[in-house]
Amino acid sequence: MARRLTRRGVLKTGAAGAAAVGLSACGDEYAETSQRSSDAPNVILIVTDSTRADYVGAYNAASRARTPNLDALFKRSLKFQYAVPEAMPTGLVRRTLLTGMRSFPNRDWVLSPPMPSEVGWTRPLPYQPLLTEELGKAGIETAYVTDNPFIVGPRYTDFRRTLDIGRPDFSQGAYRDFNTPFRRPAPRSAIEKYLLPALSDTVEVRRLQDYVGWNSMYRVGEKNYSAARVMRGGMDALDELKNKQPFFLGVDSFDPHEPFDAPPLYVERIEGQPKGIQKTRNILPIQPFLTPASRLDKIGIDDDTLELVRELYAAELTFVDTWIGKLLNKVNDLGLADNTIVYYLSDHGLTLGEHGIIGKSTPRPYSEIHHVPYMIHHPEGRLAGKTSRYFASTHDVARTILSFQGVRAPGLMNGEDLSVLFDGREPTGRPYFTSCYQETWICGNYEWLMISTPDGSRRELYDMVNDPGNNRDLAGSGPAATAKINELWDVLVNEAGGTLPVFHDHIGVVGG
Repeated sequence: MARRLTRRGVLKTGAAGAAAVGLSACGDEYAETSQRSSDAPNVILIVTDSTRADYVGAYNAASRARTPNLDALFKRSLKFQYAVPEAMPTGLVRRTLLTGMRSFPNRDWVLSPPMPSEVGWTRPLPYQPLLTEELGKAGIETAYVTDNPFIVGPRYTDFRRTLDIGRPDFSQGAYRDFNTPFRRPAPRSAIEKYLLPALSDTVEVRRLQDYVGWNSMYRVGEKNYSAARVMRGGMDALDELKNKQPFFLGVDSFDPHEPFDAPPLYVERIEGQPKGIQKTRNILPIQPFLTPASRLDKIGIDDDTLELVRELYAAELTFVDTWIGKLLNKVNDLGLADNTIVYYLSDHGLTLGEHGIIGKSTPRPYSEIHHVPYMIHHPEGRLAGKTSRYFASTHDVARTILSFQGVRAPGLMNGEDLSVLFDGREPTGRPYFTSCYQETWICGNYEWLMISTPDGSRRELYDMVNDPGNNRDLAGSGPAATAKINELWDVLVNEAGGTLPVFHDHIGVVGG
C-alpha cells in the first residue's frame, strides 16, 4: 500500500525522504512524529499594524477612535497592560511571530532584498523553525491571510509553502515594490491633493501614485479597502476550515498603516469631524510624513493639519475594528466560538505629533511606539476581563499557540508559554522588558524607561509613573538617575548576550 506523499510529508522528510517514499513507500517510516492534543482548540491570530494601545478603548476610554469590537473582545479576554514587541518594526515583528525566536538584538541580520536594507529586516533563516510548519506536522490545518507587503513578497515563499491555505493580498499599492511592482500608477496630477508640499520630491510620490492607481482599478466600495479584503479573506478561510478542525488561522492586516485612508463613513463617525471633513476637500494628507517618520517642523505640519491626521488615523482604526468584528461574528455564525482561541496584538504603534515627530520614530521609540494592545481570549471564559502586568511580547506568540494546541515547541523557540496563565500558573519571571527598534535599544520596567543610541553614547531616562508620555529626559539630573540608567543598561546588555552588536555600512531604506 503506497503512502500518499502529502505536503506535510514533503516538509518533514525533505527531498531525500520524498525520494525514499517514492521508492519503498511502505510501512510507517515517515509517519508524523509530532503530536497534538486530542481536544486541541482552534486558534485565530489577528495582527494589526501601527496600532497604538492608547487609541483602543480597552486601554484608554478617552480614545478618539471607536473600537467597540476590540473592547468587547477584551471583556472576554486576558489583556496584557504592558505588552512590548521584542524587536520592531513591521518586518522584524512578523519574523518573530512566525519563528518564535527573538530578533533582539538583531545579531543575525543579513541583507534580504527586496526587503528594506535597514538593520534587522531579515527573512526567516533556514535554521529557524516556523510555527505553521510545526502545526502542520502535528496534523493541524494551517491558513494565513495577509496584505502585508513583506510577507506576500519573495522573502517569505518558504513560509507560504507550509500553509494549507495561503491568501496573499496585493492591495497595498503604496508598498508593491517589495513584492510585485505595480505597473499602472496614477498620474502625478491625481495625487496632488493627498500630498504635503514638503513631500513633493520624495519617494512618497511614487508610493501614492501606486496607491491611487491600484485603488482606481480595484477598489469599489468599503469591502475592497485593504483591511476589509484581509478580514473577508479570513472569513472565506473559515468556511474552508470549519470542517477541518483543529486549525490555525492567521489574519494579518497592514492597516491602520499609512496612507491613512478610511472609507468616508468612518471619518464622519469620529467626533468633531464636520470641520475636519471640510478641510479634506482642500487637502487630505493621506501620506502625512516621509516614512518611517518626519519632524513636524521639517515638513510644515501645523496644528490644524496635525489634528486632521489624528482624526484620519482614528477613522482608519475604527474601520479596521469594524471588520475585526465581522470576522469574529463569522466565528460565532459557524459555531466555532466554543472551541477557538482568539489571539490579538499589534506590531508597534506610531507617534502622531508627540515629541515633535510624526510616524515611526526610529531613533526615539517612545511609549507611543512600543506600547501595543495584546489580548488572548479563551473559549471557556478563563480570565475574561482580567488584566495582566506581565511584559508579554511577540516572541511569546508561537510557543503559546503551540501549547494551546498541545504541540511541543522546538527548543529554538525562546519565547514564554503564556497559556500557563489560564491554568493558574505563572510564566518565567520577566521584571524588565528589552527591545530594539532596528539599532535603537530600549529597556524598562513599570517605573522606568531607558532609550539608548546604538553605541550607548546617549541614554535617555524617563519616569513612567509621573511622566508616562516620556516628555522629560532625566539623564544627567543626578546620581540617582545615573544609577538607574546603569542598572537598565546592565539588564539590556545581559539580555543581548553580554555584548551589543555594532552595525556598519548599511543602507537606510525606509520600511514599515
